[in-house]
Amino acid sequence: MEIKHYKIVSNMIAFILGAFTLGDILDYFFYTNVIYGNNTSLIIAQGFFIAGLISIFVLFALILQNIKKRGVFISRNEKLFRYFGIIILVLGVISDVLHKNITDVHTSAPRVLGLLGGTLIFISFIFKIGIKMQEEQNLTI
Repeated sequence: MEIKHYKIVSNMIAFILGAFTLGDILDYFFYTNVIYGNNTSLIIAQGFFIAGLISIFVLFALILQNIKKRGVFISRNEKLFRYFGIIILVLGVISDVLHKNITDVHTSAPRVLGLLGGTLIFISFIFKIGIKMQEEQNLTI
């Protein structure tokens, strides 16, 4: 695939991902107000969950931007996966604890967010190995 087509496809993926993420964030308040009523303690727990969703969107936007400009297996992408994985994991754990203890609402969404954060940390280790393999391949004749 030519570079021009690759950029068009990656921009379309970023736009679609952003539209779905924004839609999920806007619908989340509606669903929880209908199901759980007006509970102010729930807003705090939701805030951490929504911060995690926004972090996922920012991560994907930065990764797509780096891939378009520099390449896939670069140390910057590895660091982005690691740092955002830690942030998303912490936000998911905090949101889960708040949902359980403050609101008495047991939902699996914060656990999925924490699981995604752990998966991103695992992907960062895979990227680290890929960077070493890329460096070795560049050094071979």
